[in-house]
Amino acid sequence: MRPTLLKTFLLGLFFASLHVLHAGAAEEGTLYDLNVNGNERSYKLFIPTNAPSGKLPLMIVMHGGLGNADETESTTGMNRVAASNGFMVVYPNGTGGRLMKNRRTWNAGKCCGPAVEQQVDDVGFIDQMLGDIEHHHPLDRSRVYATGISNGAMMAYRLACELPQDIAAIIPVSGTLAVNSCPGAKTIPVLHIHGSKDSNVPYAGGMGEHAIAGVAHRSVPDTLQMIANAHGCNSESEQTLSDGSELTSWNCAGKPPLELRLIPGGEHVWPGGDSRRNRKLYSGHFSASQAAWDFAKQFSKNN
Repeated sequence: MRPTLLKTFLLGLFFASLHVLHAGAAEEGTLYDLNVNGNERSYKLFIPTNAPSGKLPLMIVMHGGLGNADETESTTGMNRVAASNGFMVVYPNGTGGRLMKNRRTWNAGKCCGPAVEQQVDDVGFIDQMLGDIEHHHPLDRSRVYATGISNGAMMAYRLACELPQDIAAIIPVSGTLAVNSCPGAKTIPVLHIHGSKDSNVPYAGGMGEHAIAGVAHRSVPDTLQMIANAHGCNSESEQTLSDGSELTSWNCAGKPPLELRLIPGGEHVWPGGDSRRNRKLYSGHFSASQAAWDFAKQFSKNN
């Protein structure tokens, strides 16, 4: 087996274990196909059954490397938060390889996998997807937010960098900035969520314990310093919250806020998520899905 195929196979085994589905699945979204420059793409859209008929906010939730929309919908628990708060959730699919088509990656810059190697235009896909969603339910285009885990978090950063006119806030989870320039960041509020013991995308940066992605990741401090520089932040303050997470807030002189929620001892998981791996590696009381909405709902492209 060629090295690249072996790496893909091993990655598939890892992420298959990472995203074990929770047996008690909540209400699910609907799968839609979309043709993007001659390529077939897809996404799952969740609209709460009690949602009003008017324009709704939207949370984009992007899977990790070699994950997919179905698994991310099942493991994050974001649909429950959406049903309680009246917003839509979209789970877009990245692109897959020839051997494992449903083990998908995003071209977030230098990570990850086939999407980077093939220079897939995932920013263009997300842009076109937003327009397509409006065919299914009225969308408040001033209140579109982006989150995701790992490679999906990196993609959320890339959207802030390259699609700032459409993104009102981002909440990356366990993934750092994978591009070297981010001009759009100066207008985007950011809440970064990360575990201090993340062994896949280490807090301090580098290849990770198993070098699964095959690239050296930018550290969390370096990522946030890049955003802080774009925002013009000049100081930071720290506090420990009641759920055990540690909140760092930057003073950005009236610019969009920048925050870090660090999970002490936290691993490479979606905190508060529904998979067995999540429950094994995170026993705290912090829900990344609820935190994402609580942060994002403060912002629109009009403020």
